[in-house]
Amino acid sequence: MNRRHKFGAGLAAIALAAGGISVATASPAAAAVACGPTAPDKDTGTAQVINRDPAYPTGVALRTGPGSNCSLIVRVPWSAWVDLNCYRIGQSVNGYTTWSAVHYAQYFGWISDAYLSGAGTNKPCA
Repeated sequence: MNRRHKFGAGLAAIALAAGGISVATASPAAAAVACGPTAPDKDTGTAQVINRDPAYPTGVALRTGPGSNCSLIVRVPWSAWVDLNCYRIGQSVNGYTTWSAVHYAQYFGWISDAYLSGAGTNKPCA
């Protein structure tokens, strides 16, 4: 499983803190993310929707941005396959701070990498 993009962000924060620079973090509830960010198609891969959550029997949320404050577009059924684009840092979900931009059927949106096989894409959007 490729987790380089998640691990690298943590290392950067540690390096800044070690260098005497304070790093402020906000809790997910306090930090709203920007909804509707662009997402260039940088990945030709696919991922499967995994880690079924009994609280959402119809599937995982496909949102307009990388956070639960962004509008719900549609629920993608558990075990469905999505086409990957790229990832952005967003709201933390079950320890994952990255969200992948994906295509599902005629929809385009964002799914937390906590719910994608292979932890989503390893291609950054920026």
